[in-house]
Amino acid sequence: MKRKGVIMKKIIAVDIDGTLLNSKRQITEKTKNALIKAQELGHIVVIASGRDPLGVYPFADILEFEKYGGLISNFNGGRITNYKTKDVIINHPMDFDLAKEILQFSEKNLFMHYIIYTEDKIITSSSKTYKLEEICQKAFTHYEVIDDLAYSLDFAPNKILFSQDPNLIDDDAKKLMDKFSNKTTQVKSTPYFYEIMPKGIGKGESLVEIAKYFDMDMKDVIAFGDEENDQTMIEMAGLGVVMENGANFMKEKADFITKSNDDDGIAYYLEKFVFNEK
Repeated sequence: MKRKGVIMKKIIAVDIDGTLLNSKRQITEKTKNALIKAQELGHIVVIASGRDPLGVYPFADILEFEKYGGLISNFNGGRITNYKTKDVIINHPMDFDLAKEILQFSEKNLFMHYIIYTEDKIITSSSKTYKLEEICQKAFTHYEVIDDLAYSLDFAPNKILFSQDPNLIDDDAKKLMDKFSNKTTQVKSTPYFYEIMPKGIGKGESLVEIAKYFDMDMKDVIAFGDEENDQTMIEMAGLGVVMENGANFMKEKADFITKSNDDDGIAYYLEKFVFNEK
């Protein structure tokens, strides 16, 4: 990745859970230092997450994005923000009428509940939404229950997050896929989260947009991930790196399998192949 002593600029995209964070949900000192060093060397670091912006800000602070101008890609690529300037450089909200149609369909045909992110909180149709407290912890915010949310929604969200017991989620997910696959992108981001975004939106597509924004080639994009909602960026990046702790089907799609999130897999790859340290 060096040419005549010059480090070629890269876009380095990292997923959060299972990738940037270890099993204790922490960024280790080694991983933090490696990503800060990458920015010091002129590379662009992107946090690519399904989370809302509030759920990513603390990690952007740890990685000193305010100093270096790192990007956060939220809602699986639905919104991309320059953390230093706070400018939203790319935004893809859902079609408002389609979002309401999906919510109303779910109320009549599904058992699982859903949440939607606003700018400062989570709104949900039920306090019984599966893993609701976990969702709130990740978003560093609070929630509001709106009983008639499917009918009173008054803005176009970037995504709808459905949540259900892993043993029950697939039946409802299939109903959503059968009904709305031609109008939306859908992905299971964990065994109990099922996410719906506008058609054509994904982490991989967001990296294409970011590369175009910086007038860079996709061959100069490195993506780190571990789960299904990382698949498009692993496949579309010039170099797709999957964590050792990642799903087996994801490892089959990887250009490189690095060490696990508990063994500083991001830092290991960067030191060995980007910084060219022995």
